[in-house]
Amino acid sequence: MLVRLAYNGLMKILMACVLALLLGSALALAQPIPPGEQPEEFERIIQQMKFEKPTRIVGRLQAIDGYEDAIWIVWTHVHDGSRWRDLRNQSDMMFKVYPRDVGMMDFFRKLTPGTSIHLTVQMDADGNRRVLSLDEGA
Repeated sequence: MLVRLAYNGLMKILMACVLALLLGSALALAQPIPPGEQPEEFERIIQQMKFEKPTRIVGRLQAIDGYEDAIWIVWTHVHDGSRWRDLRNQSDMMFKVYPRDVGMMDFFRKLTPGTSIHLTVQMDADGNRRVLSLDEGA
């Protein structure tokens, strides 16, 4: 009986060691990708989201932010300089943009959620995405 208890205790310790070894190995293999080594597609999207230069985009109006006088849009297309690229196959990229002026915000308030809008956007000096102009449909 005493031998059986010792054997059971030894087996529990052995199982705990094996489990710890397996978990440790899995965690060691699951290392994050360093920021400078992102896949090319992610890096391109990150650069696009900076809007360092005027960028033509199409988005669907999601909501009006009355507190900050801005709108939330889901980005569906971007013009890369030569053609429109469809971004709908990627996960929804929703972000806030600020209107150029009060008149533009009044225009946005008249739209219903889901309306497709064509915009030219650029990051302003305060780090906000600013709508430079409303564009005609592509």
